[in-house]
Amino acid sequence: MTAYTHSPRYRRCQALFDRRYPNFVNAGERYAQWLAAALTADATLLDIGCGRDSLAAEAIQRARRSVGIDLVADDLRHNRVVDLPILATAYQLPFRAASFDVIAAQWVVEHFPQPERAFREMARVLRPHGQVILLTTNAHNYVPLLSRLVPSAARRFALNQLLRRPAHESHPTFYRANTRRALSQLAERSGLRLVQLEYIGNPFYMAFSVPLFRLALLYERLTDMPRWQHLKLYLLARLAKA
Repeated sequence: MTAYTHSPRYRRCQALFDRRYPNFVNAGERYAQWLAAALTADATLLDIGCGRDSLAAEAIQRARRSVGIDLVADDLRHNRVVDLPILATAYQLPFRAASFDVIAAQWVVEHFPQPERAFREMARVLRPHGQVILLTTNAHNYVPLLSRLVPSAARRFALNQLLRRPAHESHPTFYRANTRRALSQLAERSGLRLVQLEYIGNPFYMAFSVPLFRLALLYERLTDMPRWQHLKLYLLARLAKA
């Protein structure tokens, strides 16, 4: 928690949300659930873009062996989740073919300027019947749409100073794998297939203003309807090796 999430304004927004969604399971919790379900006791796991931590740390630590890759050496030095952190790019994974049963990717595919290269590498290192569990931002939601209109310096200031969002959210984003259609097409071209996809909302980017949060909460209620669910903020997807 941060000073921002402890502020009276944020707590008021949280209370408004809790009244409407008393049993809400957030995107991180759902990601952890999906990853736990994909892992068996003898599974080997690769966490792409592992950073310092994971929303699914407990699930990852159940794997027989876990490896994490990232481009930021300092984050790797602080990672206590995976067994083996490695400095590497998703475009050229330093592993033999068919090395892993499960691949995890949390808040990473939105940062790929060439996602097909990464998806092909994921397919290569996956074992037969292996799975990719990924959590990412939905390009059709208003948050990424608005972020593209804001200069990068202003966006970093808003994320880091106003919203106290995680550091990864200020990295360059391309959103080239961030719709159902894009994921399905990338999977098909890479030797994978899209098996399951879930849309999950989050109005708390607007929690710096109670009136704006009320509008964001109304947006959540509208996108609860099946025909509008594809406009929620997050995509949780499961891909399988074709």
